[in-house]
Amino acid sequence: MATKKNLKYYMGLNWSYTIEQEVYKGKRYYIIRVNELPGICTDAETVEEGMRDIRDAIEGAVRLYLKNKEPIPEPIQKERFKGQIAYRTTSERHYYVAKAAKVLHKSISKTIDDLIDAGLERLNAFP
Repeated sequence: MATKKNLKYYMGLNWSYTIEQEVYKGKRYYIIRVNELPGICTDAETVEEGMRDIRDAIEGAVRLYLKNKEPIPEPIQKERFKGQIAYRTTSERHYYVAKAAKVLHKSISKTIDDLIDAGLERLNAFP
């Protein structure tokens, strides 16, 4: 049975957010962005206030998508991922990763995980 994707459905999704702290003219505030909905953001003096406000912004965006009959981006569902990635690279990169793994006394897979974790942290995309 297909789920009817209406406003209630979309408001119940587990959206992900990027929260940045800024200071402007000596005053601290937070910018909150919805990762799956480009351009949807808000700012507030507290994270709590911003999270309340961002729900209104999500609702407005979803209403507009529905009105215009446009596809609505949805959050990625974590449970769909099993940890198996087929990854191809160059022989040179494979050599360097193997060399690093040997120096670190780790498997190639663990070394790749560590490198990916470091990259995700740099992007602030990893909790």
